[in-house]
Amino acid sequence: MKATTGCVERRIGEGRMLRSADFRRVSSLRRWVPGLFFLLGPLVLLSGCDKAALEKAQQEAREAKTAVQRLKHTLALADKEIAKLRDELIAVQKVRDELRSQIAAANSERDEALEIVQKTQESLARASGQAGTAAALQKQVADLNTVVAEQRKQIEELLKAAAAGPAVAPPTTTPVEPNEG
Repeated sequence: MKATTGCVERRIGEGRMLRSADFRRVSSLRRWVPGLFFLLGPLVLLSGCDKAALEKAQQEAREAKTAVQRLKHTLALADKEIAKLRDELIAVQKVRDELRSQIAAANSERDEALEIVQKTQESLARASGQAGTAAALQKQVADLNTVVAEQRKQIEELLKAAAAGPAVAPPTTTPVEPNEG
């Protein structure tokens, strides 16, 4: 009977047996080898560089760091400016909404005022028409009063003439009709 330690055995090649623990060691090496090349690669490359090239690379790295810092600062300023402009935009939108409501109220008041003016103009037109009619009626009343006064004179003359003596023919005047004029 064979005792196992929890490892799975696999048969490879000519009857050799490999355990899963062996595979783990090999696969862990496979993971470390690229990492080692990545870490050791720059050292190998830098060891072949002369001092001037190294200083130049370091200077470029410092300049790049400075440029990144400047960009971060510029980005922070831009973020502050954006926040400020966003706040201003919100304030402007609130004012715009208030102005729209005020404009709507003013338009409503204007429409009501226009309606009142129109009704007033219609009333004035009727009143001026009635005033013209009243003036015409006043003229007719004056004309009729004149006719009535003339007829009263004639009646008085006829009454005096009848009381004084023989009948005399009344003067011929054509009466004015009340609807004319």
